[in-house]
Amino acid sequence: MKLNSKKIGRLLIFKYLGITTLILIILLVLFNSLSTEMNEFINRNLIHPFSSEPKYFTVQIILNLIIIFFISGNIGKSIIEKDKDPFWTTFFGYLKISIGIFLIAMLSEMTIRAFEFGIDFKLFGLGLLIWFFTGGPIFLIIGGVYGGITSWFIGKEILNKKTHYNTV
Repeated sequence: MKLNSKKIGRLLIFKYLGITTLILIILLVLFNSLSTEMNEFINRNLIHPFSSEPKYFTVQIILNLIIIFFISGNIGKSIIEKDKDPFWTTFFGYLKISIGIFLIAMLSEMTIRAFEFGIDFKLFGLGLLIWFFTGGPIFLIIGGVYGGITSWFIGKEILNKKTHYNTV
């Protein structure tokens, strides 16, 4: 299988996404076994919402993976073909991914509520403001921290792949 720059970027981003997911699952299981309060918290906030509306969350997860797929391909292309700085390109790529995940979460929630309760443009505008001022900074902070932590590692790996990519 021949790898181009977009496939290299996608493979590395999804590799680190998988590692992060594995670490979070291990931490949740560890904290879950240490405390009954944490067990109740995890069941109430993570497991019960997904089990009560699996289609809703599955569609959100699939849309988020599609966003990550396209943005990670652009990260690899920018670093390998356009010779952009690996750290900053990956960091801003993670911010773009966070903004995309935020927009998917916001729009899917507002769409479901509009179908449930009807469309009221005053409440729709209020919902947008609430999402932008309460959810937006949280998603940007999480994306910035995660991007800052992993950008160095991903940037180094893409540079290693870039030298191999250019010699093949």
